Amino acid sequence: MKVTEHVEHLLRKGRSPEELLELGFSKVVVTKVRRQLRQEKASRHAKAPKGGGGTKVLPQVTVRSAEEAAAMPQRLTSMESGLKAIEGRVEELEARLSGTPVLGLRRRFKCQCGATGLLAVRIQCTRCGRETWWGWFPEK
Repeated sequence: MKVTEHVEHLLRKGRSPEELLELGFSKVVVTKVRRQLRQEKASRHAKAPKGGGGTKVLPQVTVRSAEEAAAMPQRLTSMESGLKAIEGRVEELEARLSGTPVLGLRRRFKCQCGATGLLAVRIQCTRCGRETWWGWFPEK
């Protein structure tokens, strides 16, 4: 199941966006899926124009010249393929990040002392064995 499908499923089941962020889902993906669901809901509930018999009203596009009008389908195709490439890349990055240890932990972590998001993990180079800390520390 793709990340976007998983987020959509959870939102349809009544999970809040905040819960999904706490689970480690990307804010970009949660926002994108929420917008799609809102648009879908709005289009289902949109009123048909009077006497329109259910015809769909499309937004008006102003074209400045005949050349611009002729180039529009090609530009739209180009934009669509670019958008699909970006979406594919985002999904690829999300899949890679989902395997990252402690993903989303900074957003979820709250210490007994009251600090939130201030945490570090001990990491070790698997080649030489050198250890160090990686994380978010309080400002000095």
